[in-house]
Parts: sequence; C-alpha cells; structure tokens
Amino acid sequence: MVFSFLRKLFGQTPKPESPEITGLIKISGCENLQRKGDIIFVHGLGGHARSTWHPQELANDDNFWLMWLAQERPDLGIWSFGYNAAPFEWKGATMPLFDRASNLLEYLTINDIGKYPIIFVTHSMGGLLVKEMLRNAQTFNRQSVIKQTKGIVFLSTPHTGSHLANLINNIGTLARTTVSVDELKSHLPQLRQLNEWYRQNVDAMAITTKVYYETKPTKIVLVVDPDSANPGIKDVQPTATDDDHISITKPKSPDNLVYKGVSRFIKEQLLNIPEEPENQSPHISSFYIQRPEIENNCYQNIVQPGALIRIKSPRKMGKTYLISRIFHHIKQKGYRTVSINLWSQENLTDLKTFLQRFCAILSLELGIEDQIEKSWSSRLGNQDNCTNYLKKYILPAIDSPLVLGLDNIDEIFPYPEITQQFSALLRAWHEKAKTEEIWQNLRLVIAHSQEVDISINLNQSPFNVGLSVEIAEFNTTQIKELVKQYSLSFSDTEINQLKEMIDGHPYLLTTALGEIAKGNFTLSKFLEIAPTNQSPYGKFLNFYVSELEKDKLLKAAMQQVINSDIPIQIDSTQALKLRSLGLIEFKGNEVQCLCDLYRLYFRERL
Repeated sequence: MVFSFLRKLFGQTPKPESPEITGLIKISGCENLQRKGDIIFVHGLGGHARSTWHPQELANDDNFWLMWLAQERPDLGIWSFGYNAAPFEWKGATMPLFDRASNLLEYLTINDIGKYPIIFVTHSMGGLLVKEMLRNAQTFNRQSVIKQTKGIVFLSTPHTGSHLANLINNIGTLARTTVSVDELKSHLPQLRQLNEWYRQNVDAMAITTKVYYETKPTKIVLVVDPDSANPGIKDVQPTATDDDHISITKPKSPDNLVYKGVSRFIKEQLLNIPEEPENQSPHISSFYIQRPEIENNCYQNIVQPGALIRIKSPRKMGKTYLISRIFHHIKQKGYRTVSINLWSQENLTDLKTFLQRFCAILSLELGIEDQIEKSWSSRLGNQDNCTNYLKKYILPAIDSPLVLGLDNIDEIFPYPEITQQFSALLRAWHEKAKTEEIWQNLRLVIAHSQEVDISINLNQSPFNVGLSVEIAEFNTTQIKELVKQYSLSFSDTEINQLKEMIDGHPYLLTTALGEIAKGNFTLSKFLEIAPTNQSPYGKFLNFYVSELEKDKLLKAAMQQVINSDIPIQIDSTQALKLRSLGLIEFKGNEVQCLCDLYRLYFRERL
C-alpha cells in the first residue's frame, strides 16, 4: 500500500534526463522582445517541468494549461523550471534548498529574466524554492529579479512543512530519502524562518501573493493541510479547491477554478504597469506621489543619533511607502535597515516569545549568528534580556547606523502586556542614545493607524517623543498628477466627481484609476458601482463595517455622521477613533464623512 501511494504521489512522471527538461524551459513567447512579462512555473517534490502541469501527466503533449495560457496571452513569455527533486536516493541525488535556489537564480540571470515583470506559479516545494531564491537575490543584491517579481501563486505549498515528509522519512528502512524530503518535514525551524522572512519582506518587495490549497486527500493523506498552505500574509485569503495534492496542478479545461484564477491574477498584476521613474528604489511603488515637506523632514531627522520617527495615518494611506522611501534614502548613506513584522498571533502568545523572536529576526536580517539560547538569562527579566542582546550582539556587530522599521505596530495593541512592555523598551532605547554612544546607532521608524488608547506610562511611551508625521489625503493637484501616471485624461469636472466619491485617499484612488486604466469600466460606471455590492472596494469596506459593529458607541457616532449632510459635533473620543480609521475629517470642532463612498455604503449596512 505504501508504494502504491508513493507511485500515486511521485512515481509516474518521466525522469528528467535530457537537457530539454531540466533548467529553465521555454514553453512559448520567450523570444518576443516586446513581451509584457514572464510567467515561470516551478514544480515541487518528484515533479517534472511539463508533466506536472498536464492533466494526463504527459511530457510531450501541448494540450495543457501552460499552452492554454500562451494562446490566451501571446504577449507573455511562458517558462517552466525543471530540476531534480526526487524523494528517494535511488531516483537520483538532489540539492539542498539553498543550493537549488542559487541554481534557479543563475538560470534566471543567464536567460535575462528580470528585464520584464515576473509572475511565479509554484507547486508544493516549488513555492519554498522561489521564496529561498528571492532571499538569495536580496542577500547578494540581485535587484532586477526582486524588482520585477510582481506576484507569486502558491499551489499547496507547505510553508511550515508537510506531515507527509515525516511519513516518507519514517519508511527510510525501505528506501533512503533525499535532502529534499528532509527539508520538508513539518514544523522544521528552517521553513518557519524562511516563511517569517517572506512575511517580513513581501510588502517592501511589492510582491502580491495568491494562495490555493487542496481539500482532498491523496490516497489517504492530506499532503499539505490548510494551516501549512497559508503563508500568513496580511489581507491574503487562501482559496480552497476541490483537488488533491496532485490534481491541483492539472486543470482539465480552461474553465477550471485554478486556471481561471491564475489567468486573472496575471492580468491584474501585469497589465498597465507604468514606467518606473529613474533612480527609483525597487521597493517603492510607482504610484507614490511625493510629499517633499514630509519626506525632507524625515530624511533630516533619521540621520540624527538615536532618532525616532512616528508615522500615523489611517489604513492604506501610504505609511509603508514612506518607510520605503526613508529606507531607500539612508541606504545610499551606508545605513543598515531592517523591517520588523511580528504581529501574527503565534508571536504574541507571551512577552518572552515575542521578544526572543524579535531578536531572532534582527539576527537573521543582519546576518548575525543567533545567540538567543546562550544569552537569555533566567535571572533577568525579558526586557533586560532583549536590551542586553541588542547591546552585546547586534549593535557592536555592525559598523553603521541601524534603522529599524516597525510598520503597523498597532497590531499589538490588543495585547496590553506586550504593548506596554515593548513600548517601554522602544522608549528606553531612544532615551539611552542621549547618554550611551552605542545606542546612538539605533534609529526607529514606527508606523500605526489606531489611536494609542492603551494605558501606557507617558514616560515609557515612544508615541509622544521624536518626530511626529501624519499622512493626509491627496489634494486636487496631487490627484491630477496621479491620474497622469495612469495615462488617463480627466476633465476638472470628472476630477471633482472622483474626489467627491473617494476624496484623496491613496488606496481608493489607485484602485479606481487602475481598474479604469485596465478598461474594466469607465469613470461613470465606477461612480455608479463604487458604493454597491459590485464595488471593487468590497473587502476594504467590509473591514470597516466589521470594526464598527464591534463597538456600539463608535457605530452610533458613525451613523450620526453619515445621516447628516452638514458637519456636526460628536463625542470627541469617538471622533478621534473614526478619524484614525480614516472615515471622517475634522471641520473645526465638527466632523463630516470623508467621502460619498463611505456615506452611501454605510447607510445601507449599519
């Protein structure tokens, strides 16, 4: 039975022996110098560059979805990466993941991948391979691949490992497993570390993630369970399929859910990508409208010893982009930068876990050997241990200032103890720079949306010191500039209509202009559907409906605002909360709804 199962999982695909089926294989459109992008398929354990993606597992037949995609999009280059990923040594030796990642990166380089936008479509271990390749590219400054990677599709990728690898390893008395199987074991620390790196860097690299996972067992085993298939990227909801681990890569027709979803994902990521401005950082969106006064203040402040910058604005207003610009600016001066995102639930179970993982991420990102087990003393408190770790192992190991970016730090606010203790640490490190030279090299950039309403000692808070920066909505001039970036031509009347519907909110604007530029609808159609169930903002708006439903007082205050056509006075506490959500604007001591989108949408749903 065991071998029957393994044949089902690995056994019938042809062994990659000829040069044509290993390396980066050209499927279609790869010689087109005017192509709009490159789509690269990467198979998993026991896979094959062609048969993995074919419904009958045929290696020499063109009736499969890579060719369907080529026929649908002749303006794209379609590639498939073939490599030896045998599960057992009798089928051939395999490379460790790190080595295979450098091998893939070299294949991309020699084939000039990086001149055009890239989408990776990956299965199982192939998703881990692409993540490791991007980490290699970051480490060795191969920026073209990072800059051009616009999206990754993960098909049943075991981001935290697969229980199947443990099962296969347990039958090692029957057949010796390869390193490829060993590196897929469930909850392997290296896989958790790789996934943590991806979660930390995916926003800065401006890569969009799409996730599909299997729901049917292969024989008797669910190879990758839903938890492991979920990389934990904020606002990315994995999609379940009626497939097992094998069939998920083998759509039988262009009507298949995975095929149609991947096709649409490619269209959304690659169409109408504007030209990058010269000398633009690869981590900075092309749609960012410069705010010279804010940026220059940040640039001048961050070079000061022990600097602390606090960026506050509602969701999706440009905080992350501003941090990216600050990082890009100071990297030119030789500073080191690290973005920290430890806000997932598994990191927030208790203070010790949180601070140890904070130190682990710092060590990993800076290439410093992890000394946590050795240095964490049971005789000291967790705050003291964390401070000593930075002072003894992190700051002395670098010869330039370190800028630490803490985006969306308000994600820890629901955890009062961690919020209070970590806030006190940040404030203490900032204060130490006034008297201790080693701490002057630590600079902090903190970004948050919510008001800080947790009880924090004013003398232990980082939210009332340093440079305070608030990002406002775009004004009419900036909106016109953004419209030009999308190669659109709107009259002043149309600009005003757009502004009345969504004001100058950066995310609302870029979403609307992107959809209009793609030809998905006209401006008039957009104005018609924006506040309805057909809205392109459905997920964004429903988040706010959910937040308002959680708080009766906040909901009541918002109902007052949307039911009034003129500015009104409401409770000051609720007004501050609504402004932190970006739903209102102040008019003196009064408030009004930010835009018609919110007024019309919430009137029907609150």
